[in-house]
Amino acid sequence: IILHGLQSNSHSSLCIDMANAFLETGLSTVACINFRGCSGTPNDTMGGYHLGFTDDILLFLEHHRQQTRATNSVSEPVYLSGFSLGANVMVKALGELQERAVEEYNIRGAAAYCLTLDAERNAPYLGRPGINRMVYTNNLLRSLKQVCQHKMDRFGQAEEMRFDYHRAMASETITDFDDAFVAPVYGFDGAIDYYRKTSSVYFLDRVAVPTLILNARDDPFLDPTFFPTELSRENGGKAPIKMVRTEHGGHLGFVFHQVTETEKQQLTVSWGPREMARFIQHCQ
Repeated sequence: IILHGLQSNSHSSLCIDMANAFLETGLSTVACINFRGCSGTPNDTMGGYHLGFTDDILLFLEHHRQQTRATNSVSEPVYLSGFSLGANVMVKALGELQERAVEEYNIRGAAAYCLTLDAERNAPYLGRPGINRMVYTNNLLRSLKQVCQHKMDRFGQAEEMRFDYHRAMASETITDFDDAFVAPVYGFDGAIDYYRKTSSVYFLDRVAVPTLILNARDDPFLDPTFFPTELSRENGGKAPIKMVRTEHGGHLGFVFHQVTETEKQQLTVSWGPREMARFIQHCQ
């Protein structure tokens, strides 16, 4: 089961790349969840999804379990993967489930790609001037403001608006937008409260399935000084947590390695998804 990133969707090139990588390991089925409002159809409820919104993945897992029971099917192992925001949602969900992930849902492994870990630490990096703000932040904000505008158009006549429309539309950073829109819509006391209650670093110690975390030191969205390897549990704890950080790769920028002329065939998927699939294959 694949969980995509902020304002991405199941049709993105990375989701397709990841799905192909997992299918190549021999998995019979790969599913990708579209977070609410990301499938191409506008979401006509006030809410949608956020960094710690685990309702949809938990609902999906429960539906799968009930369907398996209803058809008297054999419960096959389930594996989770996610990138960026989706990786945070995945780890938080596993932390919430704890041992139930294995006992009730037969989840046997998970892989996180460019995991946020601590959104409060990362916020200054995501919004810093330069290429981050000009390319990444501005594009994300443009998409998020479209969501905000849709909510205003849909619910603007309501007696009480749950967010600050004008401040959200004037946001210059993701944190500004989170403070004006996401936090009030979901009942958090501002952006910092939202980050502290949803960041995956606070849920890692409860994860009970083998998990890979694959990040890059030069990821422009993340604090390069923070990668808590002390939380890695390769030789104990509830389940092994393998934490890997490469020197290069940026944010979801691991691409195809150079294929030499002597190799018999070209690689079909890029390096990041291949490593995630390799870990999942190891868990099988």
